[in-house]
Amino acid sequence: MNMNHKVNIIAAALFLVACSGSGGSGRTISLSVEGAGGQMAYFDRFQNGRPYHVDSVKLDGSGKGIINTPLLPLDFYRIVVGNEQLIVVLDSAESLSVDAQGGLLATPRGLSGSKHTEAMQRFQAESLGHEQKVAALRTALGQDPSNQANLDELNASNVAYYERCVQFVRENKGSPVAISVLGRMNLQQEFELFKEVRDELRKSMPQSGFFHSFRENVDRYEQEMVMMKAQEEEMKRLANLLPIGSEAPEIRQNTPDGGSFALSQLRGKVVLIDFWASWCRPCRIENPNVKRVYERFHKKGFEILGVSLDRDHAAWVEAIKADGLPWKHISDLQFWNNAAAQEYGVSGIPYTVLVDREGKVLDKGLRSEALEERLAELLP
Repeated sequence: MNMNHKVNIIAAALFLVACSGSGGSGRTISLSVEGAGGQMAYFDRFQNGRPYHVDSVKLDGSGKGIINTPLLPLDFYRIVVGNEQLIVVLDSAESLSVDAQGGLLATPRGLSGSKHTEAMQRFQAESLGHEQKVAALRTALGQDPSNQANLDELNASNVAYYERCVQFVRENKGSPVAISVLGRMNLQQEFELFKEVRDELRKSMPQSGFFHSFRENVDRYEQEMVMMKAQEEEMKRLANLLPIGSEAPEIRQNTPDGGSFALSQLRGKVVLIDFWASWCRPCRIENPNVKRVYERFHKKGFEILGVSLDRDHAAWVEAIKADGLPWKHISDLQFWNNAAAQEYGVSGIPYTVLVDREGKVLDKGLRSEALEERLAELLP
């Protein structure tokens, strides 16, 4: 699993569910949009992944108008004029004033009354400046890739911008605007900060669809981290079951013809214990490589003991025949409960354990080229 992946929150947030509103006297949205005289202006909330009109006003000849909105909780909303939109963040106590030029509603020249929206607009302006600077530096590097000064400045700018993102989120952990900036950051790298924001927003906007989406991403990653930690602990436990240099536990199971065979019967040989199964596609793909290694080193004192995690005797025998595997084979046909697999700490197949002539564990997990190289050292 690639643990360096990002959670792009703001892109998803603009289309996710928001919370339900409550009645009341409401707030006002004062608009002045140059060049939009006579157009309708709408104030939208988001519900079930879609924006819905809450209220509207027809702008006068100079592009001015006032929208009276109900008391709605802290969340993302949007103002729409024609084909343009402005994303805002408001709570029930804020009345917003917007002064914009037609065609540039998303970046108004004046905005006041909402600390959340003002903070978001300031950060968006910073981001735009950063993006323009980076674009210019990349263009320059495209023309002259050897310009170290430009490369250094580009790297420094990216580092500084990332640090600014972190700072902004820390300063606004209880505001929805933190969600929009976290979408630019690395969840794995800043996981503790993501959790802090989740816990703060749970207090300030618990019913918001935007928060629900963000929380689900953070919760999911947190659960993955718990599982990964548990898996790491289990892998450590399994590895400690069979330390390098320890005596390889005895294995005695049935052969395909119904007889019995034991690992100790191969004492004096360098033995590869190969855990596999007829139903394991990676095992079957690996078999030709194992067979090639066997043919090269068998006469020098190398042997293989195939321990199958099959549960179907016929399928096991057919796989041995189909793949042309000439070495010793045993199984108790207990699938993942195979006694030897349990004792040897096998958590996935194919899995191998290399044992020396005295029955001591030399190595684990060797396959293909790595196995061949190790045997070349042992059996030159």
